[in-house]
Amino acid sequence: MTTKNINSQRKTRNKITYIPTSLPPEGVVRLCTVLAVLGISKTSFLNGVKEGKYPAGKLLSPRCRVWPVSEIRALLASLENGEDA
Repeated sequence: MTTKNINSQRKTRNKITYIPTSLPPEGVVRLCTVLAVLGISKTSFLNGVKEGKYPAGKLLSPRCRVWPVSEIRALLASLENGEDA
């Protein structure tokens, strides 16, 4: 009787990873892009959303949230002016 390696029995998982890009002229962006543009951590951003400091975004599906580029540009402008977002 031979023993099979557990890893050889598993099917490979095709995981799709979202790669952040720069802000497009218009449209919506996902969390990775927002974090890359702002230069903060995910926890800091989500805590800021709870406090009302950052925009909450919109749900595309139960597990996919996006932020309008116009809201992110307005947030960046307010941060550059030293205003509270």
